[in-house]
Amino acid sequence: MSFTDRFNQLAAILSNELGVQTKDITLDTRLREDLKIDGDDVDALFCKITEKFGIDWQGFIFYRYFHEEPHLFSLLFECYYRQRHGTLKTITISHLLFVTERGVWFEPS
Repeated sequence: MSFTDRFNQLAAILSNELGVQTKDITLDTRLREDLKIDGDDVDALFCKITEKFGIDWQGFIFYRYFHEEPHLFSLLFECYYRQRHGTLKTITISHLLFVTERGVWFEPS
């Protein structure tokens, strides 16, 4: 599958799951910051991506990139995790495309 085909398929998944227009999705689009995806929505989105591309997410640590759905313990955990590991990292569409190409999660450089 070509890079363009993977991009179009990934953009279609994002559009269907998040209600974002595909024309607004670029290689530099960031999941949390631009598409405002967090919490349980991340799991639903990554499940759809896995269905389409067969990604192995082993080694992916949710809390490095996203906030948990808000509840009392999530606020405490967020404070602890941020103090220990710093600010949240970013995942771009470009990086997700490289993940779909490899078929396995790897940390963005």
